[in-house]
Amino acid sequence: MSKNKHRPQPIPNRQSAPVPPPSSTPTMQVSLGYDPKGPAEPIDIVSSKDGWSEFTLADGTVIRAKAAVLDVKKMVGQYNAEGDPIYVLQLTMVNQTRIPDNLKKKG
Repeated sequence: MSKNKHRPQPIPNRQSAPVPPPSSTPTMQVSLGYDPKGPAEPIDIVSSKDGWSEFTLADGTVIRAKAAVLDVKKMVGQYNAEGDPIYVLQLTMVNQTRIPDNLKKKG
């Protein structure tokens, strides 16, 4: 067989995992206004107030959401433009939904 003859390429298997983008993809840099890798000290939470945000959707569904603080750290020697210390929060979102009966699956 001649070296110049075209060989058909195999058709990729549709069930194979997608190929990740090359690692040399440029990354977006965001200016945080502080050094997130700088030293931080843990701060205990001594009290909290429960507060829900409530959203009513056009179909009658009511969604309630709140952020629950899991951890707080104060960045050592770092301040915002107003001179306030920088705090870093670890959060999780908690939500509840109230679905109208007519939207629920029957059976």
